[in-house]
Amino acid sequence: MKVNKLMLAALFLGAFAFASCDKKDEKQEPVTPVTPVTPDEPVDPVEPGEDIPDVDEPEDGFVTFVLQIPEGTECNGIAIKGTYDGAAWSGADTYLGKEGSVSAKEAILFEQVEGTKTFFKATFPLGEAGIEGKVCLVYAGDGSWQGQAVNMSVNEDFSTADVTYGGDNFKVTTSGLVYFVIGGWQSSECATPVDYTLTFKTTPWCGDDMDLEVVGSMNDWGGEGYIVIPVTKVSDTEYTVTFKATANAQLKIRSVGSWTAEIQQLVDGEWKGAVDNVTLTEDTKMVVDYTDAETFRWSVCAAEE
Repeated sequence: MKVNKLMLAALFLGAFAFASCDKKDEKQEPVTPVTPVTPDEPVDPVEPGEDIPDVDEPEDGFVTFVLQIPEGTECNGIAIKGTYDGAAWSGADTYLGKEGSVSAKEAILFEQVEGTKTFFKATFPLGEAGIEGKVCLVYAGDGSWQGQAVNMSVNEDFSTADVTYGGDNFKVTTSGLVYFVIGGWQSSECATPVDYTLTFKTTPWCGDDMDLEVVGSMNDWGGEGYIVIPVTKVSDTEYTVTFKATANAQLKIRSVGSWTAEIQQLVDGEWKGAVDNVTLTEDTKMVVDYTDAETFRWSVCAAEE
């Protein structure tokens, strides 16, 4: 089983950008969130609390995914958004079925592996160009991608198919088994939202003041009709915000209604504006520190530096 090591590194170093994951044009995959940059450690993958089950190899032309998830988080069900042919991805309210993107009722859903509490399995056609996608919770008709898996890794000892993955994306090109360990979900309808209070510490602001907000999986990443969550300015280098969300929700800070101002991070010598996602933990009072001027900056200040 082959795992692309560069893609694995991207999972832990933060290498992909997130915007609202709605319907995308053909031959494009949804833009996805990066690994969060926060002062806290990322959520650890679930610990193997029970023996890993043996699952039969699928027939040629199929791939069987076996997921280990945090106990009791399957909620409305687990499915895959993606593509069999490398062209059109599943859109809003749709998931992969036997031949393509279908409604949740017709989708291939994961079923619990008999005798286990945290393992689920499902078998999918491989497709002419392999199968590419994301593991997601099924949401109750809101068209969101908020339930995608986070902190996902491959158990190489049990997998037999050729798979590459990075972040929450995977691609399988041969028949066989793929065992995924999933640390959680960006947001779950099973979980009750609680009050979070975040303090953002930043490099000094430049130029005119600008109203700020947070956008994330709890308000559709600033999509149409999203709920504005305003940020309160404490000083030129500190802001606070309180809102309801669930653990593993992801967010970032920006100017209200646009990406005119956002935090950029220096990565491999380049300033990138989509590497500052924050993942909420069980700690409801978090401090996010962007004060290292050699690593972080406001995008609106870039022209003056």
